[in-house]
Amino acid sequence: MPSPKRDFPKKFNTYYFSPNSMSDSFPFTVKECGYCSERKFVLGEKNNYNEYLLLYSLDGTVRYTKDKRTFYVQPNSVITTACNTTLTFTRVSKEWKYYYFIIGGSHAKRFYNLVRTHDNIILCNPFANVLDHFMDLYYILTESTEPYNDVWKYIHSSMLIHNIFTSLYDLAFNISTIKEMTPAQENNINAALKYISLNYKDELSIETISNQVGFSKYYFCKIFKKQMGVTIHQYVNEFRINKAKELLAYSKLSINSIASQVGFKTTLTFLRAFERSVHMTPSEYRDYY
Repeated sequence: MPSPKRDFPKKFNTYYFSPNSMSDSFPFTVKECGYCSERKFVLGEKNNYNEYLLLYSLDGTVRYTKDKRTFYVQPNSVITTACNTTLTFTRVSKEWKYYYFIIGGSHAKRFYNLVRTHDNIILCNPFANVLDHFMDLYYILTESTEPYNDVWKYIHSSMLIHNIFTSLYDLAFNISTIKEMTPAQENNINAALKYISLNYKDELSIETISNQVGFSKYYFCKIFKKQMGVTIHQYVNEFRINKAKELLAYSKLSINSIASQVGFKTTLTFLRAFERSVHMTPSEYRDYY
C-alpha cells in the first residue's frame, strides 16, 4: 500500500488568536498555531501554566530542551508538554518541518495529563490518523474560506483537539509502567538514543549499544521496548530509513550510496527495510517527493 498523499500548506506561517467569551466556554481552544520550518523554535517565554503545546515533527531530527534536559526528536513524533517553562527546539538535520498548536480550555490540563510521558514525546505511525487531525485542525483555523461562523470553527477545532488526544492516548506507552522506571533507566535510554543518532552510519549491534550505556543486553532490550514501544533493532532501522528519506529528497546520490551512508550492510537489506516501512521503493519515494 503506497504512502497516502497529503496536501501540505504551500507557505509556512504562524497565527495568533485572541481569547473571547465564546472561546472560554469550549473544552479546548487554540491560542496560537503554525506550520513552520525553523532552525530554532523557542516557546514558553510568553505562555502560562494553563497553556499546552501540541507539536507534530514531520521530518528531520531536532534537539528538544526543557528544564535543562535534552532529548532528540525523530520524524513523525508528537511533543505534548506544558508551556510553564522555556521550551527550545534546535534543528539537527538539514530540514525540519512541523505543525504546532498552543492550546488552552477547561479540558486541556486533564487530557494533557492522560498522555504525558517523561520526555513528552510520543512516536507516531505516519499512516495513522494523528497527522491528519493536525492538518485538518490547521486548515480549519487558518485556510478555510467557507462562510462558517465562529461557533462552527470553535466546535470543530475543539473536536479535532479531542481526537488528537484520543489518538495519542491510544498510541502512547503504558504510562503507569513507564513511571515505574528509575531515573537511571530513563537517562540510559536517552544516552542510547543519542549514541544511535551519532553513530547510525556504523555497525550498530544491540551489544554495542547496551555496552555504551552499561546495561546487559537482555535487560536493556526489555527497558528500551518498555519505554520506546519498539525494539532497539526496529528503532535503529527506522532512524536509518528516515535519514535515507532526507538523502532521497535532497540529494542526487545513488540508491547504493544512500544505503551505505545510512548504515545498511547491503543495498538489498536497505531496499527490503525501506519498502517494509514506507510501502514504496526508494526510487518511488524520490520520484514522489
